[in-house]
Amino acid sequence: MKTLALAILATATTAHAGGLARPNGISARGVGMGGAWTAWVDDATAVWFNPAAMSEIEPQMQLGGELVIGPRTFTPVADDGTRGPDEKATVVAPVPALGVVGRFEYDDVPSRFTLGAGVWNTYGGKVEFPKTGASALDSVEDALVEVNAGAALRVSDRLSIGAALRFGVGLFALSATQMPFDAKLSASGVGVGMAWSALVRPTPAVRIALAWRSPMKITTSGSGTVTFDAGPQQESVDHEQVWPQQGSLGIGWAPAPRLRLAGQVDWTQWSAVHQLVVAFPATPSLDQVFREDWRDSWTLRAGAAYALTSAIAIRGGAYVDTAAVPDRTIERQYLDSLKVGVAAGGSVGRGLWRIDAGIDCILPNTRTVPNNGAEVVAFPADRNKAPGDYTGTLVTFELAGAYRF
Repeated sequence: MKTLALAILATATTAHAGGLARPNGISARGVGMGGAWTAWVDDATAVWFNPAAMSEIEPQMQLGGELVIGPRTFTPVADDGTRGPDEKATVVAPVPALGVVGRFEYDDVPSRFTLGAGVWNTYGGKVEFPKTGASALDSVEDALVEVNAGAALRVSDRLSIGAALRFGVGLFALSATQMPFDAKLSASGVGVGMAWSALVRPTPAVRIALAWRSPMKITTSGSGTVTFDAGPQQESVDHEQVWPQQGSLGIGWAPAPRLRLAGQVDWTQWSAVHQLVVAFPATPSLDQVFREDWRDSWTLRAGAAYALTSAIAIRGGAYVDTAAVPDRTIERQYLDSLKVGVAAGGSVGRGLWRIDAGIDCILPNTRTVPNNGAEVVAFPADRNKAPGDYTGTLVTFELAGAYRF
């Protein structure tokens, strides 16, 4: 009974795929262009999206944030085909961001080196369903907050290269009711990654950007209370978060002085999450290993920006993001499907100050996961964990203020 209960509990920690990751975020200006931002990034978030692009950016400080709102509904389907009641939750999460880019000068000659740093939530989040007293995972958090520091070198008028160190803080928490016990666990940990990028300018009107971010593994350690038949007890827990490597190829074109167009393709190696491990250091016999078999995701993006005046600009964009979680392992905590998003934004400047805003919306969609229990009765490991309909959307509001110096 105890081992089985811990196994059920452990399955909730897989919340860091497309279900909670935002396909478009961090930069208000980038969000407005549908995330097609690697080639044209010109704010302090360049240290994350494309460190090499810092060589083209005016020195600035930036403070901003985003508000993420994500209503979702899961309708379970039983073995006999009957549909259960809708299970609903709405993610509401404010996410701050802070960045700075600086360049030294010597005898009024700008250096070829540019430095930058920033803090932001790059992956994951939290989903909480209302408690009903029934057996359920009430709340799951699996998130990554990064502190990035990087540098860019302007090799020539046509080439810049950049790199960044990524220091990650992983956060994990879980609250469950009667599964078959009440439990509340939390853990945290740190990890290190890196990023490399290049920005090529073959002509003044064209940019080609390449960016790569390494995988990051974080072992979170903590403890919590679990309540068995004999009563509550403390357990220590370790959970390894596996955050994927990513690659981006962006192309930017300025067909007119006031117009910028961009296209981009992103690859995310979610297939690195092939299993889930939850360890109990005090009781190794309870360690759990679960097959996950996630797959890589691809995102296609397109965006545009137009300067109405020297102080006012508008942006728009769209993207398509493929699913990472297969039918077998998806659960109600996720919002993972073939996602189509649209975005818009704008900027207003006055003197050395600038205000950027953006909004992104994943169009409402439904993913149906069949109940395949009868088909795989001889292969229980292939049974879909939570068959049913997954419906939802995700809206992201971005606002940032920047001071150029």
